[in-house]
Amino acid sequence: MAESGPYPNADIARPQPADRAPRVSELMERAARLHYEFGLTHQETAEALGISRIKVTRLLKQARGAGVVKITVISTVSPFADLENTLASVAGLREAIIVPMSESDGSAARSMLARGAASYLERVMRDGIVVAVGLSRTIGEMPNWISDARPTKASFVSLSGAVRLGGQGSGNPYQAADALALAFGGTAEHLHAPVIVQSRAVADELRSDPAIAQTLRRAAAADVAFVGVGGQDDRINFNQDAYITRDEWAKLLAEGMAGDIGGRFFDRNGVQISHDINGRVVGIDLDDFVRIPVRVVAAAGPSKVEAIAAALRGGLVTVLVTDVETARTLIESI
Repeated sequence: MAESGPYPNADIARPQPADRAPRVSELMERAARLHYEFGLTHQETAEALGISRIKVTRLLKQARGAGVVKITVISTVSPFADLENTLASVAGLREAIIVPMSESDGSAARSMLARGAASYLERVMRDGIVVAVGLSRTIGEMPNWISDARPTKASFVSLSGAVRLGGQGSGNPYQAADALALAFGGTAEHLHAPVIVQSRAVADELRSDPAIAQTLRRAAAADVAFVGVGGQDDRINFNQDAYITRDEWAKLLAEGMAGDIGGRFFDRNGVQISHDINGRVVGIDLDDFVRIPVRVVAAAGPSKVEAIAAALRGGLVTVLVTDVETARTLIESI
């Protein structure tokens, strides 16, 4: 028989006891307020909530990750200023931006680099600026770390086509350009084509299409470019075996390929390799790329050192975003 009263057959609607256990999210928020708003130490917060200090530390970390707590540091002083100055001097850079080294997986390291690149973008944004966006997993994460998106009449344009199988984590420039344009109230322009096609004739035809040709010209005339660098083993998947055969890849390596920027492969001196694959890319070539006044490269890690060093030797980089250990290795190897 149904229970009478104001909440028949609806236990979830009954008022709960005042001393019920708080939800995990409530506990996290309580810990955050006690520590950040009222200035209690981790130990004092633990005693106030009746939990361990270790749990308080974990809850505060979760609060930052969930966006409950947002910390803004009002400072332009870099924690690695001396190392940045040394790297910039040795490598002939306009600026070096160094981030902490992540001990976690590759995605965490890319997030660190993306933060550094996003911070630089926020500094240089102005009305009328044209920002070229490259094919890169790291650059693809930049929109996630924009914190001071002032409305600007900016244009974001893709430097190259996309990999065939796009989506989350692919590094395709379309998503990043769209997200950055949305954040800053600007516009986005794309190259609606694959980054690498099966023949030079197809690439020539695509590059001569009026819409694609116009976007390529816009990209080449950009004020600043944000790109990643692919290494021999750590790089965007260009659909090998579909557009690049194993024999072609072996020949590229034999010709001294050190890395690529947006599918344009270069040797240890940062010079674009004269290979059929480079002729099949839908995107600006490296001769056009180096004419962009500010070229921001975000890359780090042992698997990328050779490619970064080659890009530096070839003058492909004016601003480098990298981590502490990569910076030290580059200073010793350049």
